[in-house]
Amino acid sequence: DVEPEEETNNNAAEEIVAGNDGGGIISAEHQDHNTANGNNETTTDATNNNNSRLLNNDALKSHLQSIRTIQQKDATTKKMSHHKNSKEEDEHEHQLILTSNKHLASLRSELHTTHLDICKSYHPKFPELEELITDPFQYRKAIGIIQNEVDVTNVNDELNDVLSSNQIITISVAGSTTNGRMLTQEELNQVNDACSYLDELQSVQNELTSFVESRMEQWSPSVCALVGPALAAQLLASTGGLAELARVPSCNLQLLGKNRSTASSRGGMATQSRTQHAGFLIDCDLVQSCPNYLKMRAVKAVAGKLALAVRCDHINVESGRQRTADVGRKFKEELRTKFGKWEEPDKAQVVKALPKSLLAGRNLNETFWLGRDNPTSRKVAVSVMC
Repeated sequence: DVEPEEETNNNAAEEIVAGNDGGGIISAEHQDHNTANGNNETTTDATNNNNSRLLNNDALKSHLQSIRTIQQKDATTKKMSHHKNSKEEDEHEHQLILTSNKHLASLRSELHTTHLDICKSYHPKFPELEELITDPFQYRKAIGIIQNEVDVTNVNDELNDVLSSNQIITISVAGSTTNGRMLTQEELNQVNDACSYLDELQSVQNELTSFVESRMEQWSPSVCALVGPALAAQLLASTGGLAELARVPSCNLQLLGKNRSTASSRGGMATQSRTQHAGFLIDCDLVQSCPNYLKMRAVKAVAGKLALAVRCDHINVESGRQRTADVGRKFKEELRTKFGKWEEPDKAQVVKALPKSLLAGRNLNETFWLGRDNPTSRKVAVSVMC
């Protein structure tokens, strides 16, 4: 009787073990399957992120190719004297300028998004750094130097090439008290990939800006004569085109490109020297030639003339009339004359003699007594004596 029970128990135990082994095998296979799926999902997400990047956009690639073709053509025809573009070529270049401005607006948005991604990836290492350095390109250069360094003071010499001494001191103090940790190799590679992508975005942005600057004197000569081609390209890129810029009033022109005020900038850690209440126009040659106490006043004057110059160029482009820089040169000379008068010292007060009295040459007492019977003469005499 005992043997069948033992055999039954042994068979049950074997079934349990077999079931556990089978379950263990199935669990391992299931775990490997999940791991493979997780890796595939990670790879798929990375592929999707790469495909969704702006630099992979076919429209942007085609536009860059068109710009490079025109620049090669310009280099070829530069040696030819009296070369003049046809009407179709001018219209094509105008469309390229408008498209470049649209892509520049998209690039600014992509730069901001990439900067936020870099801050998020590097936040575990140095969370205070993104508040101390708000400029995206300076922040990228700083983390490219610091990397996984525990003591920031060891890389102060390299940071001195991209940051000011005040920023380096503050970052060194913050780095000694930070709660951050060292990044893993995978996290560090992710940060470096984002930094490389930011560099590519900056390179494409510079290429588009250079193209717009080279064509600005042709399409907006008055604006270029007033503020310069580089500043004119920045203004057009920030608004999206000449027509959009012509609709901006002068009170808003002086604020285009204004820096965002942050806690670090208010505390003396600003990454750019531009005034908080002024934009691109603060870098204009006319404004920079004025003393500091007159610069904001000069920005307002330049913005007023700039609004008129932009509208003149826009009307000439739309009507097909000849585009000249006469209006811009005229406004520039007027502003120079005005700014020169502002800097002139105040004229000294001229000492003027009192007006000749009606009773000059007479004895006042005698006049008073002689006119005491006449009320009118008495009033005059008393006023003279007083």
